[in-house]
Amino acid sequence: MSFKWPLELKLWPIAVFLLIFALPLLIKAVRIDVFIHGYTGIWLLGALQVLANDAVIYAAMASLFYLSWWSKVPQPQAIILRLLAFVIYLVYMIDFYVIINFNTHLVLNDVLRYGSYSMKYLQQVYSSQGLFWLFFVLTILLTTSRFILSRYKLRHRFLHIGSVGSILALLLISCFTNTDTYIHSWIYKNYIDYNLTVLSGSRPYSQSFIDGFENTQGQFCRNKPSQKTNIVMLMVESLSAYQSEFFSGIQNWTPNIDEIARNNIAFKDFYANGFTTEDGEVSLLTGQIPLYPPARPSDGGSTSFSGFFDFSNSLPNVLKQQGYQTSFMTTADLQFAKTGQWAKSIGFDHVEGHEHPYYNNWERFHFKAAPDEALYHRIMDRIEQYRAGTGNYFIFSKTVSTHQPYIDPRNKEKSIAGAFNYADQQIGQFYQKLLKSGFFDDGMLVIVGDHRAMVPLQPAEGVLFGELRASAKVPAIISFGDKVQSVELGQHQQTDIFNSLKSLASTRLCHSEWAGTVLVDKPQAAKYIVHRRGDNRDRVTIFSKEQDFLIKLDGDDTRMINPNAVDVAVVKQLVNKVNAVRLAGKIKR
Repeated sequence: MSFKWPLELKLWPIAVFLLIFALPLLIKAVRIDVFIHGYTGIWLLGALQVLANDAVIYAAMASLFYLSWWSKVPQPQAIILRLLAFVIYLVYMIDFYVIINFNTHLVLNDVLRYGSYSMKYLQQVYSSQGLFWLFFVLTILLTTSRFILSRYKLRHRFLHIGSVGSILALLLISCFTNTDTYIHSWIYKNYIDYNLTVLSGSRPYSQSFIDGFENTQGQFCRNKPSQKTNIVMLMVESLSAYQSEFFSGIQNWTPNIDEIARNNIAFKDFYANGFTTEDGEVSLLTGQIPLYPPARPSDGGSTSFSGFFDFSNSLPNVLKQQGYQTSFMTTADLQFAKTGQWAKSIGFDHVEGHEHPYYNNWERFHFKAAPDEALYHRIMDRIEQYRAGTGNYFIFSKTVSTHQPYIDPRNKEKSIAGAFNYADQQIGQFYQKLLKSGFFDDGMLVIVGDHRAMVPLQPAEGVLFGELRASAKVPAIISFGDKVQSVELGQHQQTDIFNSLKSLASTRLCHSEWAGTVLVDKPQAAKYIVHRRGDNRDRVTIFSKEQDFLIKLDGDDTRMINPNAVDVAVVKQLVNKVNAVRLAGKIKR
């Protein structure tokens, strides 16, 4: 007579499976609930919406698992069903990782755009924990393989009833998702719903729409004295207004930058035109709003800098016509997002990244980059080389040390405050070197953030700036070596810097409702500022001094979605501008 184990002891594998299965959902619900509570003061709002939005994902996985456990399903088919469920589960966890690290969802176009580099990035970021992660991955693979290949079948009626009941309950819960009115509702959408929502941004314009499209934009120009001066521009990774006591009063991570701002020309109402580094580069170096042409992944939608290669009216090309030598300098890997290829295509004479021999003896961090300190030493060397020759020069540089995962190079600790304090310290030292070297005798320094840091907004930002504007606010400083001090309160943007620098050596300065000026006695603010959003990718925000406008990207049906009390002519003007930028390669500007 054989011994029979009690039924409850045979159910422990199911209990372990349910715990592993539900854990990512529970962690996500708690994490996002804390975030939403910071804005609303209401507990459980975020958690309940995560459960409601993700229930359909879990219902799909549960259904696949349940079918694989039917006794009549052959083993090969059962393996396929479990493998498919595991893929959905894996994508769910990756999406959550992207949310907490980059403040956006996992988007198909991003996978195709950055996917080839993602493994390099993860390897660089977590190389110091290599053995741990190797052990972790192997454990997960072995456990998963054993589970997928198992021959387990449901034998008891109550297990069938429990499984079906759970699936129906999940489908019922999924009916309680809220509307899309809350500004942060994107964060608790599931990744399938989110990708379907933002898919409208890839919808192409019809040929008939293109043929009949008209958009006119007037410019206002005036004469000015020619001002030929050397230019160094520091585009600082993720430098944001909230990090600065001077620019916001929220944090005090950048005392050196704040001191430079107090002694020079500081722009307190300044905006990034996009949410990625590439967006910042496009805005500052081509003067174009970084709204990319509608494109699906199959027809080029995965290409970084799409539509902005070989730009003849770029800042390096314009300055070269005025006799400047131009350099693009960074410690990052130029292969990432095809940055090196793009920089050369827009006319830089000299382009260098992490591969330069100068960095061989420096420690490397993410993107194979040496710390910011090394970059500033290298820029000083480049300045000395230019000063030994003749003519003016323009050096554009972008930093890396304050990129996610925010590792402080001084102690290798992961700390966003520490990373920005380090970057601020290095900028302060670099500034002092420029002062002592005599650079400002015939030079100017521009310091600007590329985009707001890809971390959730802080409640204080929403109170101070408004939640839509807070996601675009970055510091901007123009320095002539403490010779001119002013605080500019008019609204400005990255494209305004381009607009002013390109006219530096010219005797004509132009501005429009969409492009202001910064290098004059009285800077001219743009009437409208466009920001490409990173949360709701299918939307563009336009700021005027008095109002915020939301434009839904949707091909021929691109439209304003908050037109309350807005003049019809203004609505048409704003929508036409967005369409004109996205159709720039197909129509005459």
